Amino acid sequence: MTDLRYAWRMVRKSPLFTSIVVLTLALGIGLNTAVYAAVEALVLRPLPGTRAPEQLVQIYRTWPGLDYGSTSVPHYLDVRERSTDVLDGVAVWNFTALNVTAAGQPQRVFAQIVSANFFSVLGATPLQGRFFVPDEDEGRGGHPVVVLSHLGWQGTFGGDPAIVGKDVLLNGRNYRVVGVAPPEFSGMLSMVMPILWVPLTQIDDLEYRTTSAFETRGSNSMSMIARLRPGVSEDQLQQRLTTINEALTAEYPNLYEQSGMRIVPQPEAGLHPSMRGAQVGLSAAVMAVVAILLLIACVNVANLFLARARDRAREMAIRLALGAKRWTLVRQLLVESLLYAVLAGGAGLLLAVWVIRLANGITIPMDIVFQPNLELNAPVLAFAFGVSVVTGLVFGLMPALQATRPSLIPALKGEAAAGGSRSRVVRGLIVAQMALSIVLLVCAGLFLTNLRSATAIDKGFVSDGLLMAEFDPSMQGYNRAATMDFYRRLTERLEAHPQVTRVGRIDNVPLGFGNSDRGVSIPGYTPAENERMSIRFSSVSPGYFEAMGIPVTGRGFGAEDDSAAVRRIVVNARFAERFWPDQDPIGRTVRTSGRDFTVIGVVPTGKYGRLGEAPTEFMYFAQEQMYLPGMNLIVRTTGDPTALMPVLRAEVRALDPNLPVANLRTMESHLGIALLPARITGAALGVFGLLGLVLASVGMYGVMAYSVAQRTREIGIRMAIGAAAKDVVQLVMRQGLTLVVIGLVIGLVGALGASRLLRSVLYGEQTFDLITFTLVPLVLFGVAALATWIPARRAARVDPAITLRAD
Repeated sequence: MTDLRYAWRMVRKSPLFTSIVVLTLALGIGLNTAVYAAVEALVLRPLPGTRAPEQLVQIYRTWPGLDYGSTSVPHYLDVRERSTDVLDGVAVWNFTALNVTAAGQPQRVFAQIVSANFFSVLGATPLQGRFFVPDEDEGRGGHPVVVLSHLGWQGTFGGDPAIVGKDVLLNGRNYRVVGVAPPEFSGMLSMVMPILWVPLTQIDDLEYRTTSAFETRGSNSMSMIARLRPGVSEDQLQQRLTTINEALTAEYPNLYEQSGMRIVPQPEAGLHPSMRGAQVGLSAAVMAVVAILLLIACVNVANLFLARARDRAREMAIRLALGAKRWTLVRQLLVESLLYAVLAGGAGLLLAVWVIRLANGITIPMDIVFQPNLELNAPVLAFAFGVSVVTGLVFGLMPALQATRPSLIPALKGEAAAGGSRSRVVRGLIVAQMALSIVLLVCAGLFLTNLRSATAIDKGFVSDGLLMAEFDPSMQGYNRAATMDFYRRLTERLEAHPQVTRVGRIDNVPLGFGNSDRGVSIPGYTPAENERMSIRFSSVSPGYFEAMGIPVTGRGFGAEDDSAAVRRIVVNARFAERFWPDQDPIGRTVRTSGRDFTVIGVVPTGKYGRLGEAPTEFMYFAQEQMYLPGMNLIVRTTGDPTALMPVLRAEVRALDPNLPVANLRTMESHLGIALLPARITGAALGVFGLLGLVLASVGMYGVMAYSVAQRTREIGIRMAIGAAAKDVVQLVMRQGLTLVVIGLVIGLVGALGASRLLRSVLYGEQTFDLITFTLVPLVLFGVAALATWIPARRAARVDPAITLRAD
């Protein structure tokens, strides 16, 4: 406590020194805390509003080349019935788009279809009313009930306190509200909040299907979550699932050949197991960058404390001469450093709060509620406190050791004796400053250049001038003929507009969230063992390829490719290269779902799921021959597509005023979703890099100024015996820049290593950017040269007689 009171007096004694130290450290601590808050929310936080999430596991189906496949309703029912000895419950869920009429106005919302035991498996508790009961898992279409999310209750339904027991209009049919979920509960994805939940028994009633989901074992669209029984291990569950899969393979050999099941503990799943590696890698990379920024701040503050230690050398010498133990003085100085660090931590929390508010304000241009949910919870506050304490030790230990080891006689006489050890410390600070700065700036530069490269990636289509919107007339009760007639009339009305050149449709827009695949067989092609023969696909209309600016070899779909015509297919170049190398693919046959399709066209290989994905096979079917009512309208315009938004709304309103227009956006806005993680990371790292450069500049000047100040007597003697000012400047700069070059070399080696570690989170395989690795060292060398020249020039202009008398 005595040390703490003394430290507080020292803090108050030098307000300018305190302000500089606290602000420098607060920058590093605050940014580290904000980034950790994002990592905690995205990677580490268990599912909110659930009971014992560590007992939850996700169950996936596997095929050759597909490690995390979804499941069908019949498969889920079999797993549920055959695993009661190892599981306390198995549930399924999936997102679906629905039309909800609230306040007399229809709107498109994202909901979830879930098994009735979904909430009990997760261990959630309702805020109002109840959740689904076991009886609502029986029968088909006989339980028109819903549970509202807290967000849906407050937003879509105005927070009606008597909402439970009322009917809401869902796809034109009344559904009874039976409960409201608590505000923290969002289901399986903490950042995406559905508006409501409907029971699985209503799936055929709410989604277009040619056959019932309860009868289509090969239709895999659901995700499965389960809770382990007490005492059951994950290995035991995996063995049980393997046994179940073997039994199902014997019962349905054509559907289960080469398939399996695997489990993923819920805490390890993240947004999706296939994305877990990228999530962790990106989080680690950003955390490492802000940690380097904090280290640079620590080096700067350590330099300030070393400079102050020189001023307090006589104080320390007197205390040692009077019998104080060195450890006592070191402890007191460390307490002082920790006090500065705790004050900086408090200021850093204010910065973190501001950054977190900015992050929580991020939205995506879709009709889906995206909630980052970053917060200063207990783990984040504990992290901030731990970082503050470690920071205090990092920047305080070395100056404390140096300050308590003065040369007693010169110090008692008030003479500044630099000493070899202190000079080595100063030289080490210069090298560390440069090495850390170059690693930080190279990492930030790589992300920024990679982001620029990502925007220039060939996506397989022309994104300029495209307007998009989603429709599903079947939700308003349209049958197939009425749906196709609606699309035909809307296309004609839009193409009559002078700024519209072409209109097309597709079920899943490239680089969106949709992902459908189906198994194929190619006559004459024998797959290798475990070769994946499941190919991604989309259903498109005539005019789609023209609207997207996709060139077609052969031909695309036309009005003649209707349900009565010969079945036809368009494939991409990767598909053709894989199955018909060095052969003309036009006229070849692709067999899928028991039907033969004739290839009529080939399009270039594009990007379908992610910008960073490897070239993959893709196939297109005509909408009339693979009918889906829910489609994305693609409108090619000659000018600004946003100007056509009111036109599109007006045309839809003229055809059906009750049909909502969903996700109306430009293609550039849509691509922003695919680039959102990279853009956020790039912007953050760009800011971190700029701050790092500022800290490096200020810190380098401080280190060099301190180093030159220690050599004032030497410089005075040199000038007294005839050295010219320029000679002194050259000498100091040569010695200083030698250390800078050493730091640059060490930093470049570290940056090369860091770039290899970043390979998994950058687009493509290119992790060496010549401009970044050239420009960053040049900029830092220039900064270091200026930081060295200014104090050297100042010292060389001092009168040597005055310098020697003062010393």
